[in-house]
Amino acid sequence: MTIRTFRAALARAVLLLVPLPLLAAAPAAPDTLVHRTDDVVITASRYETDVHLNHADIPHEELQARIGVEDIPMLLTDTPGLHAFSDAGNGVGYTYLNIRGFDQKRVGVTFDGIPLNDPEDHQVYWVDLPDFASALQDIQVQRGVTNSMGGGAPAIGGSVNLVTRRLSLEPRGELSAMGGAYGTWRLMGAYQTGLLADRFQSSLRWSRIESDGYRDRTASELWGLYWKGQALLGDHVLRLDLTTGHELSRHGWNAAYEDDLAVNRRANPETYANAIDDFRQPHAALHHTYAAASNVTLRTSAFWIHGEGFYENLREGETAAVFNLDHTLGLDPDAEVDLVRRKIVDKDQLGLVSHVQVDHRGGRLIAGGDVYDFHSDHHGEVLEVAGLYADRAHGLDYYEYDGDKTAWSLYANEAYEVLPGLTLLADLQYQRKDAAFAQAELGNFTGLDRHAYQVSYDFFNPKGGLAWDVPGQALGGRLTLSGQVGVTHREPTDGEVYDTWQGPDDLGVAPLFRNGVPTDEDGDGQPDYVQWSDPVVGAEKALDYELGLRWRAERVSLTVNGYWMNFDDEIVPFGSVDDDGFPVKGNAERTLHRGVELGLTARLTDAHVLSVAASRSWDEFDRFTYYETLYDDAWNVVGVEERDLSGNPVPLFPEHLASVTLASDFGALDSRVRLRSVGRQFLDVFGLEERTIDAYALLDVALGLDLGRAFGPASMTTRLDLRVNNVLDREYETTGYWYEGRWLIPGAGRHLLAGLHAEF
Repeated sequence: MTIRTFRAALARAVLLLVPLPLLAAAPAAPDTLVHRTDDVVITASRYETDVHLNHADIPHEELQARIGVEDIPMLLTDTPGLHAFSDAGNGVGYTYLNIRGFDQKRVGVTFDGIPLNDPEDHQVYWVDLPDFASALQDIQVQRGVTNSMGGGAPAIGGSVNLVTRRLSLEPRGELSAMGGAYGTWRLMGAYQTGLLADRFQSSLRWSRIESDGYRDRTASELWGLYWKGQALLGDHVLRLDLTTGHELSRHGWNAAYEDDLAVNRRANPETYANAIDDFRQPHAALHHTYAAASNVTLRTSAFWIHGEGFYENLREGETAAVFNLDHTLGLDPDAEVDLVRRKIVDKDQLGLVSHVQVDHRGGRLIAGGDVYDFHSDHHGEVLEVAGLYADRAHGLDYYEYDGDKTAWSLYANEAYEVLPGLTLLADLQYQRKDAAFAQAELGNFTGLDRHAYQVSYDFFNPKGGLAWDVPGQALGGRLTLSGQVGVTHREPTDGEVYDTWQGPDDLGVAPLFRNGVPTDEDGDGQPDYVQWSDPVVGAEKALDYELGLRWRAERVSLTVNGYWMNFDDEIVPFGSVDDDGFPVKGNAERTLHRGVELGLTARLTDAHVLSVAASRSWDEFDRFTYYETLYDDAWNVVGVEERDLSGNPVPLFPEHLASVTLASDFGALDSRVRLRSVGRQFLDVFGLEERTIDAYALLDVALGLDLGRAFGPASMTTRLDLRVNNVLDREYETTGYWYEGRWLIPGAGRHLLAGLHAEF
């Protein structure tokens, strides 16, 4: 099937959703329909509490207590095995999360069953969803190779499952304001209509966040809008979700050299005044739920995700031909110039996610799949050339390329109680992914310097396990034991089929493929581009073994989980060589990831609850040959050295993570005291002690005052919050890399935030 016919078929499938509500019968009881819909959303892609152990739930009340000005990743740092950080250092702007050390590209994220990972680079751009936590009912974080019901998103380290707020039966509203250090403030307003005419409900949430950032020149200006509308139509429920917003952020993604941080903890090497990232990513999703029988529910969601924006920065000492300036300005191709360039992208993803759940004797079966079509347009412009050109409205084009991707998957997930208390879990998934890439003929991107490729991937991802509710009481509580094994794959991103420091916008750089065929497109006897096949960088594969226990008593809940993951073909810098024997990006043959995770909640007294989330991991290359280029004193290449780095630690995997929180309720006043520790991280593959990020520990304190309980009527719901982060003003760094020294991104020092939240 061609991409064009695939898109036509997908569009027809989406349109089929529209007439489904016309089949509706007489309306059922509103309460039943509302809660039935929410249950379908949750169970479709979530682990059931009594069956799986390697997950953490953040319920609505807990989530509300954490919401401040920080983005969603920063709200999840009390989860075992999860590490989060931000470019700006204070949790606003670009933020990232890792689970078990695996970066965001290997963590699947969904909201209400819709995948958020970008098909092109597998990232999740949380900054494009400002204050989205305010629209959420709860969050479940799943660790390891998770089930197949997440819309085809990659899930090696784990998954983050976001569920938006339930619609209320009565009208209600919220107002929230918070501000504090580093010029940071947040405003939020939300309203729900309640149930109208026994059939209709809707909600609207608007947010605005601004911050100067902790680091120099890392300011952000963000706003977000979310609307949800739902119609109850007998056995059918139809819901439309619309999300939009805009982010304007200063570049903070470059780490600072350690010597510069010794002078200025807030250092940012990006000094160009207009180094900005300007992007918007509206979403639309149409959800349809049909209660076909008392034990059969069908849910289908059609979605559209659009992305458009740009970033710009200053480039110094660039060669004119690389930016097409020999054609547009008549410069000598080898001339060196200083210039300002802008990189622009426009993306569209159209998809369908569907499943049927059948409850049967002894368990339930969920079967379904997903399909999407994705297209992106990328191009670059030169806005200014020092002393020669300046026109921000009509930039000079220097590259253009398109990316297309189509994907679909099918799965079946069964949970069956084979014996009383013993549940068998089985999950089978097949995935197909097709990607195409083509550079446009523009400037110097012609002939043998113009490239195209098509590549396909077929994955079979089986998973299975057992969970046993041990009969009787174990030390006065209920004990559940579980074990599971799962396989999953991840194909390379568009950027990962290019070499370590280069990409499709770099002139004279071919993608990392073994076979290239010059193609005469117009029949003039000259090659117009090179068609590539057989990529050097292959797909990653993870085989994950899990064992765990959960013990629950009246006042204590304990979970312990151990995992052993064999990770084949992890994509790393300099893991292969090209035809000339020079190092290029490739796959490490095998890496091992092993760890233990602990979760503990203990009600010490009626007023005090202690929570502990901790993990310890051992992450190393089991078999890995690193290819290093050798240079002489004049930086001439003199050879390549093969280095066996088997047994070395994998970079940027924290050795431990721990969070201990004491939450206290003194009536109208409550408090949270949290101590959080992050272990040592290696910055590169060589395992040298001097190339690490030091371990650190931070103390945070939060106080909340319920003004209604303290001073007003019982019906008044107004809360005052005061938070002091990094109380001890520790100096620490969250991530970075090694390049002839340590380059690090620092976290914020001691800072205070205060806010007021009212519900009516």
